[in-house]
Amino acid sequence: MKARGTRLVLTVTVASAVAAGACLFVAALLVLRSTGRTSGTAVATSAALAVAFSVWAASSMLIRRVARPVERVLAAAEAIPRGAPGRLPLVGESGLGLDQAALAFERTAAELVEERASLAAKVEELTRANRALADARESLLRSEKLATVGRLAAGVAHEVGNPLGAISGYAEVARSRLPPGADRQLVDAIDRIASAASRIDHTVRGLLDFARPASVELGPVSIQAALEAALQLARVQPRFREIEVSTRVADDLPRAVGRDRELCQVFLNLLLNAADAMDGRGRIDVDTVATDEAIEVTMVDTGPGIASGDLPRVFDPFFTTKAPGAGSGLGLAIVHSIVESFGATIDAGNATGGGAAFRLRLRRAAP
Repeated sequence: MKARGTRLVLTVTVASAVAAGACLFVAALLVLRSTGRTSGTAVATSAALAVAFSVWAASSMLIRRVARPVERVLAAAEAIPRGAPGRLPLVGESGLGLDQAALAFERTAAELVEERASLAAKVEELTRANRALADARESLLRSEKLATVGRLAAGVAHEVGNPLGAISGYAEVARSRLPPGADRQLVDAIDRIASAASRIDHTVRGLLDFARPASVELGPVSIQAALEAALQLARVQPRFREIEVSTRVADDLPRAVGRDRELCQVFLNLLLNAADAMDGRGRIDVDTVATDEAIEVTMVDTGPGIASGDLPRVFDPFFTTKAPGAGSGLGLAIVHSIVESFGATIDAGNATGGGAAFRLRLRRAAP
């Protein structure tokens, strides 16, 4: 065992100390005899024995407190490479036990630092994998909800569409046959019937967007053209008249994979949703970034943002934070459905300076 060098050093030290004690004894005896004091023999013998005992006690303590622990350290250091072949270098053959122990400690410490870094990297990788798995699970649950809504819409369109059309028609007939100066309450009742029927019709049409099978044909689309078309449609809305929009789209921005009309619908829904969040007054910033594989479109408004508890649900059908009657909760759900049909992704969050932020990541079309 490599720690035997330490014991050898201690043994030589003990032997040297005993020899030194013997020399002192002989020298003291000669000096005492030359002075004629024979009683000095006993004094010299006692002194030599005291020195030898002290050296023996010190050497025993060194062997017990130093040599044996060093042996255990080196034995553990030698066992590590056997447990992890090729990772730790073997303890050198040269040098004394303490030198080898120091080398073993240094190499073991370096290996532990490397193992800690490797473990941290694996933990980070697992964290990313778990996050991706959670996102995939949420997307699957959302897709199942949308499929359920689509099946529901097919039945609702048939069962509700015809009676709803009749109600709207009768309301118009009643309004047209009102005599001049008709009772105000009657006029208001007919207006409420027509308004409620229109609201139901809007909801049914939103449901039909889920039930109607989308075209499977995808092609290259111009993000700039779709965004400009959406802005033209949004600016005629009363709620959009005091909204300032800033767009940064490069002229040479590559085309994305999608469908023109539906991409315009995605941008329009996001713009109108932002206008509602800002109560018709504020600013919307639209930025685009192209990478080797995708094109990212980010839309940030100056509204109050999205509550943290609402973020996981913003794309769920019928989820809305608007006042009753102000929204059906289908706008963002339709956006998510269209984006997924493009093979793209959309995320909702909050901007650093406040306000909601939606990031759309579209696949880049082949040149």
